[in-house]
This record gives sequence, structure tokens and C-alpha cells, in this order.
Amino acid sequence: MVLPLGDWGWLEASIVSGDVLVPGSDVRSHIFHWVEADRDGLLTRRLLTFTTDPRLSARRTIFELLHQLSFQISDWPLVADAAELALRDVDPQVRRTAATLLVNTAEPDRAIAALNASSDPVARIALVDALIRPPASWHRAVLERLRSDSVPAIRLLATIAVFSRDDPAAWPTLDAAVHADLEACVGVLDAPGSPLLTAGERWAGVLTGLDREEECCSWVQRLVDPAESPQIRREGVRMAVAAMRQWRAAPGRLTPMLTALLREEPSELRSAALRAVAASLTASRLASDGLATVLDDAELGAVAATALGSVGDHRAVPHLVRLMLAGGDEPRLAEAFRAVARAGADPQAPVAAARQVLAALPDSCAPGLPMRVLAAFGPAAAAAVPELIARLEGAENDTPDCAIYVLGRIGPAAAAAVPLLRQYPTQGATLALLRITSDRAVADQYLAERPEEFRRGGIAPTLLTWLAEHGGLTVRQHKQLRSLFRQPGFGQLETAGALWINEGPAAADELLEALPQYLSDDLYGRKALPVLAAMGSHARPILDRLDRFAASRHRLRVNIGDDDAEMRADEMMLAATIAARKQIAG
Repeated sequence: MVLPLGDWGWLEASIVSGDVLVPGSDVRSHIFHWVEADRDGLLTRRLLTFTTDPRLSARRTIFELLHQLSFQISDWPLVADAAELALRDVDPQVRRTAATLLVNTAEPDRAIAALNASSDPVARIALVDALIRPPASWHRAVLERLRSDSVPAIRLLATIAVFSRDDPAAWPTLDAAVHADLEACVGVLDAPGSPLLTAGERWAGVLTGLDREEECCSWVQRLVDPAESPQIRREGVRMAVAAMRQWRAAPGRLTPMLTALLREEPSELRSAALRAVAASLTASRLASDGLATVLDDAELGAVAATALGSVGDHRAVPHLVRLMLAGGDEPRLAEAFRAVARAGADPQAPVAAARQVLAALPDSCAPGLPMRVLAAFGPAAAAAVPELIARLEGAENDTPDCAIYVLGRIGPAAAAAVPLLRQYPTQGATLALLRITSDRAVADQYLAERPEEFRRGGIAPTLLTWLAEHGGLTVRQHKQLRSLFRQPGFGQLETAGALWINEGPAAADELLEALPQYLSDDLYGRKALPVLAAMGSHARPILDRLDRFAASRHRLRVNIGDDDAEMRADEMMLAATIAARKQIAG
């Protein structure tokens, strides 16, 4: 890539439009490339001209871009100069971003000097916030001085930063100091251009980071008390969320406090409490009656319905159906339908609603939610077979894959689709045919056309498992099974059950060597546990491992990218572990 010279209109246009902040955009990628190649070069100098642009949107954009660029370039005096000048910008958001940028690109002494020289609370708060991330030993004297600063948010940040695992005797005093400044910091630390963490969330981060479960739950109880202001109570709910994400026992202790808030008059606090409960499967079960009382609430009903549905509560079904018919976009709606289907909910209304949506959108590629609902109810969705066949006959884009998968989930009741499915030379169609016809020849033919040594399994593990469950494997198929089991990862997991069915106790040692390595992964672990459970007493050597996991106070560490989804993953993994342990122990 060659840096275009002369006409800089492209750069101005991308800054004004905000394209420079869009991940993956060409102009952004090029800017990062050119700045990395020459950090003080022509492009950087051109970028810096926008730091004093009269247009506020351009200044906000350029400082955010420079902030993001600074992650890969430290000690950047040219940019630090512009950041320090911007500490006096008329816009608070620009000043906040510039303060963080200054800390990122200048020596600590320069940032501290700017802090000492400034009288602007906005810039000073942002400077302190950036200076204490991450904490360093040289901060200690500065922090002790800032704990008596005239600005409450600075005092709170400094106090939070001096918490130390090595000095638990100081914790009660520090907690009291944070609490004293908490209300004055509402809306200050999470203002635009800041890290968007409230004072309560920062305090909760200290409590969870120091593993202070008892104190954290006690503070939640104190903060959500009706005697406190609505702002303080809202911080209490935020602290409750942090606690439930960290400790497995927290939902049991905190859910009654949060449920009590659902009985109050509509408010931001009540909404926050409902969303906190809905985020946890455990809390949703404990608060199911409270959630049911708000199912008809215009604002909260959708969240309450998906929360109840996600724990298999049948009371949610009519509300979930209405959400689907209304085109609801609740992110966990499909999850809720799957859970109520597993819990034996009456399929009639959900299936009829899914068919209605499909009929109303005949030209749609593949309406995702209705297809997922039909798949969740499986054989009970047989009434939708005509619509699914119609989808295959007029298929566009990925419609065949969706319709074929659902037909396979329906099984024998989808027999009318078999002639059409035979026209599709895809793995999905082969699997659907097997599930609909139960004809072993479908799997035999597919596997006969594949080598004995698999590089990638595709649907082979599923076919081999079905064959193992329905009469057993041929010698060649057993070799294919063995080749897949030798490959760590998905292929090994997907064939482990078939290996146990086919070889029984003779394979126990190999399975006990392979499967435990997946137990620290929420997705793979939930696939490994049923196989261990099926092994019964032969899996007893793994009981200690399962007991340690089940006894842990803390959540399983996974990396889904969503804190609440990670909490629910741990809850599902814990439930699966306990169920498997019961079967293994007998």
C-alpha cells in the first residue's frame, strides 16, 4: 500500500463520516498500516491537524482514532503534545479522551504534571483513571495524596486503587470511604469518552478481584435498601450482577433482594433488577413467580418471558409466541423456545406461530427464529412439513440447509420430503434422510464413499454414532471411527460415544485419558460429560475431578465475549456435571 499524496480529501471524508472508526474498513486498515510504518510521518501529522478542527464531531473522531492507534505505539511525544493541548478543549468528551491519550503516549511524570497543573475536574478525573490502569508501585504516594482531593470521583478512584490483597485490615476503612463518595460519582465516571464503568461497578471489581464474596453480598443488601437513594440502589444492582458473574452461590443469596425490587413502581431501578435476574438461569428459576408477574408489562414482559422460557417454565410460552409473531428481537428468544420444548411444553401454539411467520414471508431466504422453533420441537412440528417442502422447492441462498435440518429434526413424520431430499447431494440431506427413513443404507453408502482415514469428519461422527446405536459397525466403519477418535477436538468428542457403544469397557482407559481434557471448556465439556455418564462405574476415576469442579465457589472461566452468557455457560456446565456424577456414582 502506497500512501496517497496531494489530495487529502479522502482522509477528511473518512473522519467526517466516522469510517476511520469502523473495524475492518479499508481506510482504517490503511491508516493503521501507514502509521505503524512511520509513526511520526506525513499521515500522522495530517491526522493531528484535525485535533483543532472547528467541527466537534471531527475532533471527537480524531482523538478516538489516535487513542486506538496508541495501543500499538507507546511513548509517542508528537501525539502527546496534541493530547495535552486538548485538555483545554471546550468539549468534555474530547478532554476525557485526550487525557487517556496523554497517559498512553507520554511518560508518567508528564501525565502527573498535567494532572497537577489542571483545575478542570473532567480532565483530572480522566487523567487519574488512566494513570491507575494498571496500578503501579510508583503510584502509591500520588494516590494517597489524591484520596483527600476536593473532587469526589478522584477520591473514589484513588481509594479503589489502593486496595491491596496484602492489607485486608484496611479494607473496611477503604470500603467506607468508597461508599461515602459513591452517590457523588453517579454519572461521572461513566460519562461519554470514559471507560463507561460506573462507580459501583468499579467497587464491585475490587470486591470480586479480592474474592470478598461475603462483603460483596452484604454491600448489595445495604445498597439496595429502600432507605438509600435510587442512584445508590442502582449501583447496588450493578454490584449484584458482578457478584453473580463471579460466584456460584451469589444468585441464591441475592435473588430475593432483586425480586423485591420487581414489586416496586416502574422505574429504571426495577428494570435493572429484572435484567439482572434474567441474566442468570439460577436466579431466573428462583425468581420465576416474580418474573411471571411482569409478563404482561409493556417494557419488561419480553425480558421476563425469555428468562422464564430459558429455564423451561411453561408460563412463558404464550408470551414467547406473541413475541415471535410480532417479530421480537430478544437475543435469547430461540434459546427460550428450545428450553420450553425440552421441558415438554405444548407444541401446538409455537408450531402454528412458526408456520404463520413462514407463510407470511414466502420470499424470505430463511426466517431464522421460526426455523429454530420448528427444529426445537422436532417430531411435534410435523404439521410444518408442507411449508418446509415448499421452501425446498423454491429455495434461495441458505434456505435448503435450514429446511433440510428442520426436516431431519422432525424425523419419520417428514417422510413426504424424502424424494426431494434425495435430489440434494449435501451432507445435511444425507443426515436428514437417515433420521427420516432410519435406513441404514443411507449411512453405509455415505461412509463407503469415504476413506478409512478421515482428515475431517463432517457428518461422519453422527452417522457412525447412529449406526453404533442401531445394529453396530462394520470392520471398515470401526476403522473410520478409530481414525476420527485419534484426532483431538470435535472429531474425538463426537465419536467418543460411539466408541463406548461399540467397544464398551475395553475402551474405558482411552476415553478416560481423552475426555477429561475437555472438561474445562463449557461447550466441549457438555459433550464429554454424557459419554462419561454412559460409562457408569467405569468412569469413577474421574469423580474427584467432577467433585472439585462442582465444589468450586467460582464460575468456570470461558471466553464467549459476553459476561452474562459466560455465567449461563457455567450454570449449564455445573448442572451437566452434577447430573453426570450421579450416573457415574450409581
